[in-house]
Amino acid sequence: MPFAPFDPSKAVTFDLSSGQVHLQDSLATVIVPASALADLCSTAGEEATARFGRAIGQAMGKRVASRLGGPDASRVEVEASTIEGFVEHLGGEFALSGLGALSLERWGRALVFVVDRGPTPALLVTSLFEAALEAATGRSARCVRLMDEQSRARYLVASAPAATRVQAWLSEGASWGEVLVKLHAAQQAPQPRGDA
Repeated sequence: MPFAPFDPSKAVTFDLSSGQVHLQDSLATVIVPASALADLCSTAGEEATARFGRAIGQAMGKRVASRLGGPDASRVEVEASTIEGFVEHLGGEFALSGLGALSLERWGRALVFVVDRGPTPALLVTSLFEAALEAATGRSARCVRLMDEQSRARYLVASAPAATRVQAWLSEGASWGEVLVKLHAAQQAPQPRGDA
């Protein structure tokens, strides 16, 4: 099904007389240097950074849902639009926020978000993705950073059990490519049958 492309016109408004910047949903927004945001996250610690990322992601997910909305315009029916359409709109939100350029890669059945030129810490981004997906679709998902080199990072979108396996493989030293191969093999393995 065709989807409406992301339209950035009027997505950000600057009210210079009152000194305010607003996003589509009228939330007041602050423009800060990326290095200051990274320093703040480093100082705040993991729990506060994750909470901050979830707050940003939830607002993004709600804006995406309002544009691609499901029956009550509060959830995106991913099957009704497309994952590509969803990522285009979420990517627009990313770009408007200065968080980098977002794209999608498919590796078998695995979905991988790719962030180019993203200036923010991985924990902030994974928390943001998880909250945006849940706010927009009503579905829970986990995101795991697979790799981060130079100006590109990859984040796997997975179920909680798959994310746990992926994190274990990464901590054992597997490359992100090996992890995706192992994940695909695990999904293809026959499931043990219980006694009837």
